[in-house]
This record gives sequence, C-alpha cells and structure tokens, in this order.
Amino acid sequence: MQAYGSDRIRPDGERMILSSRVSKGWTARVQKTYTSAEFPGTAVLWEEQYFEVVVAEVLPVGGVRYVLEPWRDHHAMRVTDRYDAESEAQRAEELRRQQQREKHRKSANALALLTGHLPAVVQEELGREVGILPPRLTLVSIFGVYVVIAAIVLFIVSRILAQQPIPFLPLVLAIYLGIENSVRFFINWTQSRPIGSPLGWIAYLLFYAVRRRGISPFAVEKGWSTPIPTAPADVAARDAFAVREPLVTLLTPADQRRIAERFGYDYRRHSKIVAIFILVFAALGVITAYRTQELVTMLVAAVVASEQVIRLMALRRGPAGSILRFLIWPFMRKLLADHG
Repeated sequence: MQAYGSDRIRPDGERMILSSRVSKGWTARVQKTYTSAEFPGTAVLWEEQYFEVVVAEVLPVGGVRYVLEPWRDHHAMRVTDRYDAESEAQRAEELRRQQQREKHRKSANALALLTGHLPAVVQEELGREVGILPPRLTLVSIFGVYVVIAAIVLFIVSRILAQQPIPFLPLVLAIYLGIENSVRFFINWTQSRPIGSPLGWIAYLLFYAVRRRGISPFAVEKGWSTPIPTAPADVAARDAFAVREPLVTLLTPADQRRIAERFGYDYRRHSKIVAIFILVFAALGVITAYRTQELVTMLVAAVVASEQVIRLMALRRGPAGSILRFLIWPFMRKLLADHG
C-alpha cells in the first residue's frame, strides 16, 4: 500500500495504520453496546480494496492517526471515500483555500475599522468569501468614527476652555460625522445589515476603477432588486398609525376618539409614558434655563411641565390633549383627513 503526500503508513497484519498531518474527515467505527448497534466507520477505497476506519485518534503533537481494517462484507457502506493521489491533491487544495480564507477573515476583522466603510454590497461579498458577519464590520467602523468625533469634540472644548476661537473646520467635520454616523448606526442596528460610508464608497470606487478587481460598487445585493408591490390603502394607513400611535395622545380628545373609531386606539397604552417623558425633559429645561438666566426659555419649559402634570391627573378620567398638538399636527393630519 502506498501513502500520499506527507502521510505515513505502517502495516500491522491486515491492518493499516495511517498517520496524517491533517484530518481527512473520516469517522471511526462505533462499537456495539447493550443499548445500541454497531456502526461501521468510513469505507475507504484504497488501491481497489475497501478498508473500514476503526480508529481515528487525534495525536497530542498534532495530526491524526487512522487505523484501517479490510471491509467486512456483512456491513452496509454508509459513508465512503477514496484514498489516492487525486483525492489527496483535492484535500491539500481545500486545506490551502481554508487557510487562505481564515487568513483573510482575520485580516478583515482586524481591519474592520476600515472595511466597515466599504459599500454594503462589497461587505456582503467579503462576508461570503471569508465567513465573517458584514453587519459586525459596519458596527465596528461606526464605533471607530464615534471615537474620532469624541476626539474632535474634546479638542474644541479645550479651545473653548483656553478662551480661544472655536475652530470652524473641526466643528463642521464633527457635525457632519455625527449626523452621518448616527444614520449608519440606526440602519445597522434596526435592520441588521451592513452600510458603507461616502468616504469608503469613493475610496473603493477609485480602487475598482484602477484595478478592475472585486465586485462593482454599483452592483445591487441579491434580493434588494426585487420589486416590492405598493401596499393597499388600508394597510398603508394602519402602518402609518402604528408609527404615529404614541403621538396621538397629544391631539384633542375629539381627534383621539376619531382615530380610536378607525384604528382601535387605546389612549391608556402610551399616554402616561409620553406625558412623563415630556415632563422630565421640560423639568430639565427649566433647570438649565434657570442656570443660564434664559427667562423666556424657562417660562416656556415651566408651562410645558405644568401642563404635563395636569394631563397626568386628567388621564385618570379619559383622554387629554396637549398644547403640543400643533407641533405634531403635520404628521397626524393625513390620518384624520383620510377618516373624514
């Protein structure tokens, strides 16, 4: 019998002891017990003779030791494999590809601060090739940008404390990065999908234009190009109500009743939470305005806070509107107009 590659064999009567540097995926024989039948190991075709893998032992120094015996005819072959030059060459090639994928996976994870800025379709392709989670790459890059934003803010604060002019470009950069990064974080967190950044998209576009390697940045991820039919009017209206439901409590009691007739709105579900939320922020506004001597702001915040206290008491008896309804009316007008 001939060994292939770096394998070594040692005959032991009819047995063959095969030592391999890496696992071949062969399974050993499962012996019969009082409660289970015997299951033969992998049937290996070796130089026109079938052998059964009876032992597959992982060695402490590395590698695997296989003990093979001539196949017993009364057993059915459940798992078969070949041991020859061609099959071993395929195993060596698959091992090389696996090691290369693992190397690329580690590199992609180590460079997630940068690779997370690539276009979403590129991150998806990278995830399929090397076995990583594209949304995680985006999330790591988002945290990296927040660190940069924090550093810029600290720099601006240090200039303010030193009574120096506020630098214009760092301020604009911090505002831009804050808005862009927050949008990316919202999409990544709520939809669990990768999303690149404009800078990463431009950098990858230049790379693609010069090297013509990889996937096109203009490609569309599989499944995203499928047309989505327009929802029926009643479904769209109910979806719009589901999004705006917490704000309904700020409308007049009459408007709340109209929406309740159409959508089954229950004011007790969100009203107290919304009122408490507004009350807390209004109270913080009063404190901040008092410390900065902003009398108009303090008066407005005090009025809002007082109204929420009155509303919390009124909500025990039924729906109660708010003076803030004028701020949310543009978002609720469509629901009320459709009803009318």
